[in-house]
Amino acid sequence: TTMKIHYFGHSAFALEGSENILIDPFISGNPHMQGRSLPQGMKFSHIFLTHGHGDHTGDVETLAKFHQATVVANFELASLMAGRGLKVESCSLGGLLHFPWGWVRQVPATHSSSFEGQYAGAPVGLIINIGGVTVYHAGDTGLFGDMELIGQRYQPQVALLPIGSTFTMDCEEALEAVKKLRPQIAIPMHYNTFPVIKADPQAFKARVEAETPTKVQVLKACEVFEV
Repeated sequence: TTMKIHYFGHSAFALEGSENILIDPFISGNPHMQGRSLPQGMKFSHIFLTHGHGDHTGDVETLAKFHQATVVANFELASLMAGRGLKVESCSLGGLLHFPWGWVRQVPATHSSSFEGQYAGAPVGLIINIGGVTVYHAGDTGLFGDMELIGQRYQPQVALLPIGSTFTMDCEEALEAVKKLRPQIAIPMHYNTFPVIKADPQAFKARVEAETPTKVQVLKACEVFEV
């Protein structure tokens, strides 16, 4: 089976399989997406949030209502979304959710989480399996030792990893993350959206490919990669 990975800049992705899902849908305020929009006619069944910060929750309310999609997040953030009148499904760290198209498990991320000033539970990373393809969306995170465990247990084919520094890993730490996770493909995210998270994805690619068997796929906003 193939899965199409759509990148919208920052940490926003759509995974297209038997169903389409959206992750961290920061679209309208996203500098990478200026003058661009989500693919026409693409319908989303679920929207996943790694944490509550505005550059990740983004357009969740508008999109969830438009697509009649279920918002999936940790318990506290899901409750805040339910308070906005959205359809939600909650889960917390370690939890496994089954869907008609596959499954998702929430794994740790080292970060913080709030939504419009309210506590929004623990930040997470997501292990997503659609049609037999496993993708790890790391969310916003620093490097942590248990990435090794995530790699061993879930063997993600694709790892979506932040490289922008300041609020997350930089290229150096993300290289270390690749060594622990050992994915076939790494896709850098969460960089060059704002001056404070400036990073060079080509330099990251060069180092990862020189030091590990992993291939790096650098995507621009609205580019699609097929696995």
